[in-house]
Amino acid sequence: MTSAQFEALIHAPQTARRVKEAREALAKGDKNTYDRIKKSLPFVIFIATYEESLSIKNKKLGQWRKQQYCRLNGLCVIDFDHIEGDPREVWKAAYEKLSEEDKKRILFVFVTPSGQGLKVVFIADVAVGNLIDNQKEFSEKLGLNPDEACKDASRGSFLTASDDIILIDEERLINYENEAFGQKYNAEYHAGKSQPTKKGNEELRMKSEESGLKSEEPLTYHGAPYSKIVEAWLGGKKIEPGDRHRTSLLLADHLRYITDNDGALIEKILRQTPFVNEIVQERNEDVAQTVRSAQGYDFLRGIPKRMQEALVKVEGKTEKSVVKAESASSNDEDIYAQLPLDKWAEELQEMAQYFPCLKELFMNVHPHKLPAILFSSAALFGTLMTRAYYHFWYEPEVVRRLNYCIFIIGDPGAGKNVIEKFYFKIADPMIQADQLGIDAVNRYKEGRTERTTSTKAQKGDALKKPVVGIRVHPARTATGEFIRHMLASVEKVQGKTVNLHMFSFDSELDNVTKNNKGGDWKDREILELKAFHNEQDGQMYANQESITGMFNVFWNFIYTGTPYALHRKVNQRNFGTGMSTRLAVIPMPDKGAAQRHQQVDPDANETLRTWAYRLDKVEGELPIEPLNDETYDWQSSHMEIAEFNGDKADRTLLKRIPYYGIGVSLPFILMRHWDEWQEQKTLTMDDMDKHLCRLAMEIQYKCQHFFFGEMAFNYFADQNKEFVVRRRTTRFDECYRKLPDEFKTQHIMDVFSCSQPTASRNISRLLQDGIIERIAYGTYKKQLQELP
Repeated sequence: MTSAQFEALIHAPQTARRVKEAREALAKGDKNTYDRIKKSLPFVIFIATYEESLSIKNKKLGQWRKQQYCRLNGLCVIDFDHIEGDPREVWKAAYEKLSEEDKKRILFVFVTPSGQGLKVVFIADVAVGNLIDNQKEFSEKLGLNPDEACKDASRGSFLTASDDIILIDEERLINYENEAFGQKYNAEYHAGKSQPTKKGNEELRMKSEESGLKSEEPLTYHGAPYSKIVEAWLGGKKIEPGDRHRTSLLLADHLRYITDNDGALIEKILRQTPFVNEIVQERNEDVAQTVRSAQGYDFLRGIPKRMQEALVKVEGKTEKSVVKAESASSNDEDIYAQLPLDKWAEELQEMAQYFPCLKELFMNVHPHKLPAILFSSAALFGTLMTRAYYHFWYEPEVVRRLNYCIFIIGDPGAGKNVIEKFYFKIADPMIQADQLGIDAVNRYKEGRTERTTSTKAQKGDALKKPVVGIRVHPARTATGEFIRHMLASVEKVQGKTVNLHMFSFDSELDNVTKNNKGGDWKDREILELKAFHNEQDGQMYANQESITGMFNVFWNFIYTGTPYALHRKVNQRNFGTGMSTRLAVIPMPDKGAAQRHQQVDPDANETLRTWAYRLDKVEGELPIEPLNDETYDWQSSHMEIAEFNGDKADRTLLKRIPYYGIGVSLPFILMRHWDEWQEQKTLTMDDMDKHLCRLAMEIQYKCQHFFFGEMAFNYFADQNKEFVVRRRTTRFDECYRKLPDEFKTQHIMDVFSCSQPTASRNISRLLQDGIIERIAYGTYKKQLQELP
């Protein structure tokens, strides 16, 4: 890393903003949100660099953060957590205890993201010992207690904003290297030995050794080793990349029932499980967070069925010794339990206190169904706002419309009919406006029929086909009719011609899919794809009745269906079309019993109708700069993580999520600030508005991964197999690589085993190509470490 790159990280506005949000979450006791935001902060390893190695996931060569490939540079980091009082004042007092020589060894001190700790980067003393030896000795000099978990050579630090920096020697921090330290301790760390080495640290070493001995003791449940139970639970199946995190989460959930819900014990068992260890080594998987997520699930009355079966399989266990589950269902049968539905429900119920219509929409609905209600109702309200537009941070000169492609997916009988109920209530302005056009078309058709049967009718004036803008279209619609109605659905808005959105709703996704297989409506999938960004399409057919020319597609749709119907619509074979990233697929879990005495609000229907007709009149530009900031920050932070992981699948699924953050939150934000909009055409948004936008993105992101994550991973894995570009390394490349950064002609002669004239010709060629530069007579420096 260069000084410029380091400065860009600590001075980035989004870094300061994330730190502020993380500390606010921690102050509220929301540890999950704090951990999530913390992981999006810049991550730096000060103590080592890494040799190239193959990743476990895709065998890709890179400098992965694995201790067995570390090259220690002689720097050491101490982490002081949970400091009582102001960390700056604590540091000030500790710093004064140091000698002048020790003060010179300190290169970087900053307050940690929590605001409650300190990170200290200093120059290690090879004579003192390895990293943990130096941490112990230097902490004693400071009079502070270190976090002993930071002894490994793969430990990094999450940076905070520039305001949190107490001391920095940037030049030495970036460039310092003590080869002697690495030469002495690299081999030990490669072998996994990071415990204390010096006699002065016997107590610390004993703790480390005791911990190691404990980890070697078999952990058991009723005499059966947990490792055997986990092996039986897995059933001999190899957990492939793409399934590992999800499987570890489910395993952690089931282990709760046979560990007394002991989080530390569950984490230890997971870390001893091979496929979990793979993702820890590969990307430093946060196993503790996995356990915390699992512990947030509802607790069944008995052991889940899959865990029961595993216990039966383990030697010495019988069916009688296994506690029977009293519940007929278990979390492994409810696939939606992998999603944080309880958390989303809690947040949405809070939102209902601030945003109009949410209380009415959420009435008598199971909490796990609230995300589906939110997305579908937002699409209905947003479609009514078809005469409005906004400018997005990506390509801000483009006029953006509120576009929605919504699938609500649930098992048969899960209650998806609630979406249809709200469709009839909210879409009423469109349905009523269409009736005039529908009546005109039916009269025209009846007139044409009369011409074939009535002599009197044949003598009448020629019939002219009405040009009508019918916006609501069922699955059984001819493509020609759809396009004709779409081109006719235009209005003058503030002096400009604006296309109104078409809209489709169907309670059976399979009906949509079947009607797409043939007939006049067979081109619909292309229109579906192009609708999300209002892309251009066109047609030029010989058919005299068909429209000729180019047009842009303006069409929103909501369909409900089963998981099987979704699979028939989007699967591994057609994943590459891009439909999956345009879709918001939100689950509708089969939760909640029918209520005999449901809550009744006589004004609820009127409230929804009132807002529907209000939003149907909204027109012009919507000012959304706060949402632009929120969506940009959210996407860029997640993209950084995807880049760090080298995860193309994640990058792909992330790219269109901000559009849903805006599209889902904006109708409710407009309702909340209705009076201001009516009077001034402005929207003064606060943290609650931004929270709704961020929540919509989180729901969309998690659901994208839930439904399409595996497909996305497989898509790129298969693509990489098909298009493999192999780089051929020549002997000349190898010799150039062996040259030191600064070299003379003699180095060329020795490394390349060539004569002086040949060496001179090689140098001339490398100078001419800009690969090296002359820094003194007969002395050269590499400009590139690898030949292009």
